[in-house]
Amino acid sequence: MATLLYCVAKRDAPVIEALTGVGGDAVARSEMSKLSVFTSSSPDSTGWLRPQLQTSALEFHHVLREIFKVTTIIPFRFPTIFETDEQLIQRLQERSAEYAGLLEKFSGLVQMEMRLTSSDPKEPARSGTQYLKKLQETMRSIETLAKTLRTSSAPVWRDWRARPSKEGVRAFALVERSRTAEFENLMARATIPHGFSVRVSGPWPATEFMEPS
Repeated sequence: MATLLYCVAKRDAPVIEALTGVGGDAVARSEMSKLSVFTSSSPDSTGWLRPQLQTSALEFHHVLREIFKVTTIIPFRFPTIFETDEQLIQRLQERSAEYAGLLEKFSGLVQMEMRLTSSDPKEPARSGTQYLKKLQETMRSIETLAKTLRTSSAPVWRDWRARPSKEGVRAFALVERSRTAEFENLMARATIPHGFSVRVSGPWPATEFMEPS
């Protein structure tokens, strides 16, 4: 019997109504050590990897969203499949202390994401050197904007991380779940220079902060 692993939560996580998972399979909750484990089971895992893979991924993330609404979770990537129960149990036994520690550390905390990009129309460069210079100038401006947002929202977040992306900068703020609206209001009131845009999304599980920086 194959098992699809969605996420783990603290053992005392609130009761969650019946969920339908990937491919219409029920989502089961089981307890192991200090963890609640959310999975689906099937005699044949290929049903989760059907040609409409994007549909399966959306169904997977729907389950994560529903559980995350009521508790802190450590989500797994889709598809995290174990072909036997023994493989799943071994994985969880090996890392249960780590997972339990992360769930305790990030209990009640969520991640807000900001995507900072240039919204100016891209003009054709006269040379490769000119193109690179313009690109560097734009990136420096975006990084400066990220630092400004970091400072202006400092009263709300617990931690902050930022890294370059293809489009500009992705910034992440670790925020108490109860203060997400306050954080969003600070972002909405921020002055964004002409030619740049900031798209805020979340709350999400605090996965960016669960990995070493």
